[in-house]
Amino acid sequence: MKFSQKIVCMMLLVLAAFFSIGGYVLVNGSFRDRMNNAAQQEQGIHAMLCGVVEDRYLDASGQGEETGTAFWAGARLQEQACSFRLTRSGELLCTGGDAMPQADALAALGDGQSLVTRLDGRVLRCYRSELLGGMTLDSAFDVTQIFTEREQGLNRFLVLEAAVLLAAAVVVWFLSRRLTRPLADLTAASERIAAGDYALRTNVRTGDEIGVLSDGFDRMAAAVQDKVAALELSVQQRDDFVGAFTHELKTPMTGIIGYADLLRTMQPDPLEQREAAGAIFHEARRLESLSGKLLQLMGLEETPVELVPVELDRVLAGAIGAARPALDGRRVDCPLCGAVVLGDADLLTDLFLNLLTNAAKASGPDQGIAIRTAPADGNRLAVTVEDHGRGIPADQLDRVTEPFYMVDKSRARRQGGSGLGLALCGKIAAAHGGTLTLASTEGKGTAVTVTLALAPQKEEQP
Repeated sequence: MKFSQKIVCMMLLVLAAFFSIGGYVLVNGSFRDRMNNAAQQEQGIHAMLCGVVEDRYLDASGQGEETGTAFWAGARLQEQACSFRLTRSGELLCTGGDAMPQADALAALGDGQSLVTRLDGRVLRCYRSELLGGMTLDSAFDVTQIFTEREQGLNRFLVLEAAVLLAAAVVVWFLSRRLTRPLADLTAASERIAAGDYALRTNVRTGDEIGVLSDGFDRMAAAVQDKVAALELSVQQRDDFVGAFTHELKTPMTGIIGYADLLRTMQPDPLEQREAAGAIFHEARRLESLSGKLLQLMGLEETPVELVPVELDRVLAGAIGAARPALDGRRVDCPLCGAVVLGDADLLTDLFLNLLTNAAKASGPDQGIAIRTAPADGNRLAVTVEDHGRGIPADQLDRVTEPFYMVDKSRARRQGGSGLGLALCGKIAAAHGGTLTLASTEGKGTAVTVTLALAPQKEEQP
């Protein structure tokens, strides 16, 4: 059953219950009032009839007359507005009216009590009183009209209730359809989103709980869309990574195989042999560097880095020393800062070694490299490696941290690059809870900034 149908059924049940209770109370209240008013009149007539009987009995007794059946037959009691029966010791003295229950039916009545009974389709209310001389007076009043009017009132109310419920059903049905239309829109939207339409939004604005539900649904759909986009991007990046890795692996292998085949199948002169061996050595070193950086990337993704206090000056000095061959005599301006950061000394050395190597490749022989430090937000330190080389085009600046991405592939391969250096630097910075940002102007140089957390200062002993 649909929710709108449930609303209609529940509303009709509630209306029917309250309407029925109200109608029952109203009709029966009116019925009881009429019965009570009639009872007061009936009791007055019955009391008056009792008084007439006792007065006649006392008059007859005072005059010494017999008060048997013959006496009461001429008493003209039939003029009273009720049916009655006067008995003494089971003997019928007088009766009147057209409807009187059998004496056995009224045997349970006590003095001054009343009883409602049915006789030949009529409803009678009977009274009994014990009189002087051992006489008993039973009277019966016809209240059929009151019961008939109650039945008619109930029937009219049932017809009215049916009409009201029918009209209410139509109104409630339209209202429930209007109220539940946003739910139907949400259901349709969920089915379309489940089918792949992640950009769909409900945009239901009702100002109530359904509107809040719609907002939550739209936020959930946006989160799902973002997750799906992230997954698609991740899959695309993985495919690009595999393709780039395969290409980067194939390029040196082609050179190695080619020069090795040359040495195997031909008898080159010593100069050619030396050239071939040098090419094989160069490409093999490229493969070694590629595999090493790739293993580092995989290790950073699988194993968390343990951060300990590290002297930044010592790390930078180690990186500069390791980068001497790549620097090829270029001057590195690196003033001491005396900072202690939280990190892994080996990984930080690799990070700055890669940045210095990239800066050296991008710079001319007479262009220097500078390493600067400055405070950053949140008790952090910003370390910037800046060169004055060729720079990076603005449209490629966001992609240089992607694995295997190279601005100038031919130049990078000539210089032994693999396109993994900045990607590795970004991973190391992220593993340290920091960021790697690049600022570059083509033809003027590039500045790469890494943020690192400063180690807490030890309290001095008194």
